[in-house]
Amino acid sequence: MPFRGMAYLLANRGLKRYAALPLVVNIFLYVLAFLVFFYFLSRWQVSNVAWEFLGPVGGWLAAAVNWMGWMVKLVVVLVALGAAFFTFTAVGMVVASPFNDMLSEKVELSYTGGGKRLDMPFRFTTKAAMISLYDSLRNLVRQLGYTVIALPFLLVPVVGFVPLFLVGGYFAGFGFLDAAMARNYLRPPHKRLISRGHFWEIVGFGIMMQGLFAIPLIGILLMPVGVVAGTLLYCGEDWEKLLREAGMDKPPGFQPPKPTMVTVSESLPAAG
Repeated sequence: MPFRGMAYLLANRGLKRYAALPLVVNIFLYVLAFLVFFYFLSRWQVSNVAWEFLGPVGGWLAAAVNWMGWMVKLVVVLVALGAAFFTFTAVGMVVASPFNDMLSEKVELSYTGGGKRLDMPFRFTTKAAMISLYDSLRNLVRQLGYTVIALPFLLVPVVGFVPLFLVGGYFAGFGFLDAAMARNYLRPPHKRLISRGHFWEIVGFGIMMQGLFAIPLIGILLMPVGVVAGTLLYCGEDWEKLLREAGMDKPPGFQPPKPTMVTVSESLPAAG
């Protein structure tokens, strides 16, 4: 799916300018967050203990405390980096939600060839934007909750990382898919239909994206690729059949996508 999203993004030149917006926002905020974190970490004095009482014993105790202070700082750094890695997708989807909505809308427009609701490709309603932001925050809270549950399994040798990896993979993949679903007014009961039917596909998608994020400097550039791939997965689902089989009505304002595979270069004027 990430490679499908990359191929689609590169093949449709009209999408690239929309992919740049969430990318710039995420890079700026993450760099700023890391600078602030390491600034305060550098000012955290935990290794200047000097005990001159009790002679050599005091000096030994001071050295031990200073060593432990450095170890504490190292643990804090590792935990912060791990938290940033496993929550990168969720936080990035919250921060760049409006821009991801714009990119997702353009992908849907190009993939379906447009429609009545998509007759103004440069506009998305305030209601849809607020729903998307709320759902991104909801997904972040859920991911943090399941992450806390999965953390104790790290104490299990060899396989203890698996629950945390699956949690991160699922929410990463679902977050990219949710960019299109929330924008189209789909609510949690509707979303569970596709998450159940494509559970392992979503998990594999998210794990693959997390693996790509681990590539230094390059991984952070791939956030828009995930949005494109998630939107393609959303557009490829037969939502009318899915809702009908589940006995659910269409949400107000929801128009199921009907793929026609029209490229954005055919449906939108070229940039410049």
